Parts: sequence; structure tokens; C-alpha cells
Amino acid sequence: MNERRAMWLVVLGALAVRAVLLAARGDYLVYDEGYYLLLSRSLAAGHGYTLNGLPHVALSPLQPVLVALLSIVGVPDLLASRLLAAVCGSLLVVPVWSLARRAGGSRAAFAAALLTAVSPALMSFVPFFPGRSWNLYFGSEPLFLLAAFGATATVARAVEGGRPWWLLAGALAGAAYLARAEGLVLGPVLFASAAALLAVRRAGAAAWTRLALGIGVAVLVASPYLLYLHGALGRWAVSGRVQAAVAGAGGAAVPSAVESARSGGSVLDAFVWQGRPDAFVKAMYGLDAGGTRMASQYWGVHREAATAPAAAVPAAVPPDSAAAGPSAPSQGRGRLAVWWQAVTAVVPWWLGVVALAGLACGARPTLVWVLPLAVCAVVPSLLVYVEPRSLLPLAPMAALYAGVAVAWLNGRLERRWPRWPRGILVGAVALALLAPAVRDLLQSWKQQTPLQQVATAQRTVGEYLSRHLPPGASVMSFHPAVAIWAGRPWRVLPDDSFERIVAYARAVRASAVVFSTFGPSPIAHPPRAFTIILPGSGSSAAMAAGSTVQLVPVEKTPLLFVGRLAEPGGAP
Repeated sequence: MNERRAMWLVVLGALAVRAVLLAARGDYLVYDEGYYLLLSRSLAAGHGYTLNGLPHVALSPLQPVLVALLSIVGVPDLLASRLLAAVCGSLLVVPVWSLARRAGGSRAAFAAALLTAVSPALMSFVPFFPGRSWNLYFGSEPLFLLAAFGATATVARAVEGGRPWWLLAGALAGAAYLARAEGLVLGPVLFASAAALLAVRRAGAAAWTRLALGIGVAVLVASPYLLYLHGALGRWAVSGRVQAAVAGAGGAAVPSAVESARSGGSVLDAFVWQGRPDAFVKAMYGLDAGGTRMASQYWGVHREAATAPAAAVPAAVPPDSAAAGPSAPSQGRGRLAVWWQAVTAVVPWWLGVVALAGLACGARPTLVWVLPLAVCAVVPSLLVYVEPRSLLPLAPMAALYAGVAVAWLNGRLERRWPRWPRGILVGAVALALLAPAVRDLLQSWKQQTPLQQVATAQRTVGEYLSRHLPPGASVMSFHPAVAIWAGRPWRVLPDDSFERIVAYARAVRASAVVFSTFGPSPIAHPPRAFTIILPGSGSSAAMAAGSTVQLVPVEKTPLLFVGRLAEPGGAP
């Protein structure tokens, strides 16, 4: 069979597998997936790049922009988001095939493409049972990996000559930056590797001009977001992922960015790996001293606070990312052990051994192109905090070199035993990789995993609100899925006392506040799994001062309790 035809058959197979897994996903929305959807809805509605009613700088814009464009032409945004993930995950096969072909020939390319198509970390679309495995692949990850590996494969081709390849390489490098903050690391290292190779080869002026052209295209593609960050933050910045948090009231001293990043990393490490979420939740979901805005600018940048003295705070990790993770290591474990556990969550240890063998027997010159991908995966985890999703580039890299090893070994076996089946080894490795996805698919197809049941309940509550709230009314909830299903603007639910939450809800004019037993809530004994409070338009100052509140029942169902808030002596 023609090798390109074989490659595209693998792409179609990868797309089919992902389509089935997405169908099994049902109502389940991961936190970041919900944030991206809300950003795309804001863009499609002409409200700008806003989350929580404010300009947003933490999540990169390419995923929401593409979903917004698809929704404008008539594709429902949730379907558009998931189709984008499936298509990008399938097309990732193409650049991996190209790089593997350079490393080990056409048979290695086919093997690497097949292993990429079925790598479990690259198609974790179904909701797992809590405590069993990581849910890694959602939001912007598929788009980023396609752009990053596409840029790498295209630069490798461009070095051999051809201006169009440099133009495409620059565009893809810029797109990787717009997809995830890790692209900020990838682009410079990738072009530096290309420059080093041109210098070793003593390339002429034309080659250097084309390299400069590729870099210029990358900067041009990235420039709209750089201008947006300047407008939102009031200063030049290359990323909003490491967030600025305004100092607390009273002019307290603010630690340096390095110290703050380290402390933020410790908070996130404790949350992700040690099962201690309290510090993280308080840092990310706390109100400021005045009680009228969120303390962390992850949820949006206030114009007057954009240029205030600030400390760096890492962007949020979705709470259910840890909830769906493996058992947490003990608090005393070293950082290297934690990093190793994160790596093995992305690449099964046995596949890593096979990949190392492929690295030893593959073509050495390809290492110059693998290095930028490794750097953009490893550097963030070393500088800030260890979290498996940031290490996802290691998964297609492992598939690439495992494909080289499998093809090499299969070739040796064929020469020794001429009747040895040609594709038996790669098929066996692919089936071993695919097994976890099949298991999760079978368990998730009936929509009865714990996370799916919670997701269906969130949809029911959201649809209730969509029937009872006017179109412009905003919904405050901890999980964004409630507002997404309600089709209403979203406001994040703070982690604070009931009185301060209600005061904040009135300050931001939230029409409904949704408390849930599945997230942080100040209600000690909730009447139902979901409690909807209608805060009304009472005095925020009186509520913040600690006045006693009364709750007037409005509606009760087996799933939710709806109450209208009234202060003593006031009308409900």
C-alpha cells in the first residue's frame, strides 16, 4: 500500500476512535473545557475575550477563537469544541509520521503514526472513575500539540530548502503560542535549533533570509494577542498564564515574582499530588478584602488594577483533574519522584523503555528537532509546578521513537524468519495502548460513571435556569457547566462565607447563585444536592456587615432547592 495512503487511513481510524469516545463523554465538561466554551461564546456574541464579565488573560485565545468562528457559521459551540479536539488529535498523526520517517524510514513512520493514534494520554476524552487515572486531554491540548509538532516537522523540512515551508513553519509556531503558553518556549528553541543547523552546514544568505522570514511570520501571527495583553494588563507581557494578583488591602508587601511562583508551585503541588486543596482553593477562589471582586486576576483583569504592584500566581488547575487522578503521593516525597509519576501518567513506563530503545537505534540528526519539543514539555514543570498535562508533548515523542524501535526489531525478525508477520509487533503494542480506552469506553457508554452523573445533574440545573431567567441574567456557580447549559453569562462562585458571597453576587449583579455539594459551599447542611439562591437587590453593605438572612422557598425538586433571599424586615 502507498505509504501516504496508509498514513491517512491511520488518521481516519484515529478520528473514528475519538468520535466514539466523545459520544461516550455525554454531558461531562471539565473545568477548562467550560472556560474555553464561555470565552468562545463571549467572542461570538461580540463581548470580547471575557470570562467572569472581565477581560481574560490566563487562557490562551486560539481555541476559543476557532470555536467562536465555527459557532458563527452554525456549528453548536460544544460540538465545535469537541470536533476540534478530535480532528486535531487525529491530524497529529501527520507531523509525527513525518518526523518518524526521518528517524527510521517509512515502516517506522507507519508504526509511530499508529501508536500516536491510540496513545491513551492523547485521547482521554471519557470521564474516568475518580482515583483511577488522569483526564489529560481536553481544552487546548489537541490544538497545541498539532501546532507544535506541525511547526517542528515543517521547520525540519524547511531547513532543506523552500520559502513556503518557512512561511508555514512560522505560522504554526505562532499558532502554538496562541494555543498554549508552552508555545512561548517552543518557538525560540525551535528556531534556535534551525539556526544552529544552518550554521553547522554553513548555509548561504538565502537560507538565513528564509529563517528570518519564518521568525517574522511567527511574530506577526502572535502580535494580535501581544497587543491584547498590553491593553488588558496596561504593560507589555508575553503571557498571562502566570497571573498577576493584586496585593491585599492595607498595602501589604508583595513578594518577588520568583518567590511567588515558587510558593504558587508549592500550593499546586500540594493540591495535585498530596490531596490538600485548601490553600489552592483559597488562593484562586477567594474574595479581596472589600468583598466586591475576586482576589486572583485569573478570573479577569479590572482596568484600575491592571498596572497595580503584583505578584505572580500560577493559573488554575481544574479541580477534577486532581479528583480524577491516581492516588496522591505522600507529602514527604521528593520533587523528582513527583515528576517521574507525572511522566508515567503521560507515557506508560513500558512504552518509555521501548522509546528509549528507538532513540538509541534511530537516526541521530532527528534529535535536533525533538529537543525543542522536550524543552517545552519539561521546562514549565521544572520552573513552576509538576502537572501531567504540561508534559503531554512527551506522549507523541514516545510514540515516535517506540515506532522506530518496533520497526527496527520487526525488520530483524523478518530477516531471521522470512515468514514472520510484518505488522505483528506494532499491532500488539497498539492493542496494549488501546486497551485502557476500550475499558473506559465500555464503562462510560451508559453515562453512569460518577462524574457523568454529576454532569447530567449540572445540565438539569442549567436547563432549569435557562427556563426561569431572562437572557441577560448571569449565573454564579463553582463549575462553569451550570451556566453553559443555562446559556447565560457566568460569574465564578467565591470560596467565602455565605454573607460575603451574597454581597459579591449583588455587587456583580448575579441573578442566581448555585451552591452544590460537589464543590466548595458555605452551606453546612444543604437541603438538596443543588441549592439556587436568588439574591435580589438588597443592600450589599448590610449583608457584608453580617446581617442575619432569611430564605424564602420558591421551588423544590428531588435535585434542587430554590430560595429567594430577603433581609429581616425587607420584601423577599
